[in-house]
Amino acid sequence: MTGREDDPAGFGRRGTDERASDPNTRDIPAGRPPPLARGGSHDFPGLAADFRVDILDHENEVIVVAELPGAEKDAIAITLLNPQTIRITARRGGPAGEESGNYAIHERGNGILSRLIRLPASVVSEGAVTGFKNGVLEVRLAKMRRRSEPGGREIPIT
Repeated sequence: MTGREDDPAGFGRRGTDERASDPNTRDIPAGRPPPLARGGSHDFPGLAADFRVDILDHENEVIVVAELPGAEKDAIAITLLNPQTIRITARRGGPAGEESGNYAIHERGNGILSRLIRLPASVVSEGAVTGFKNGVLEVRLAKMRRRSEPGGREIPIT
């Protein structure tokens, strides 16, 4: 149970009986690890999704809820690129006070999280309401009533 590559019973390893019963890994030859889920963007295929979002389409507004773990409110930028596309970008720092060489596993990265999100309806940036609490960002955007509005507008987080 060491988790080493040469230890077939190591932590996180599947036994042959588990592999045969799982339809996602049934066709993978024994000895090969199952494929990793790479979480692509459903909005824009081919682009990686750095964080998860929920999008609610109400009668008069669209609500985007985004998980931004480790990000601070001041390090988040929201841009309405056009009436149906929003970009959320956040910078998150690494763990404070930890030495970089002492990790056995280091999965919580630092750096920039960014995602383009296709909205289900055309929206306007005027009157946008935002909130950020416990690593969760909420953006409420009014649906467009007029024909068009120029894009590329920043939305401040309140």
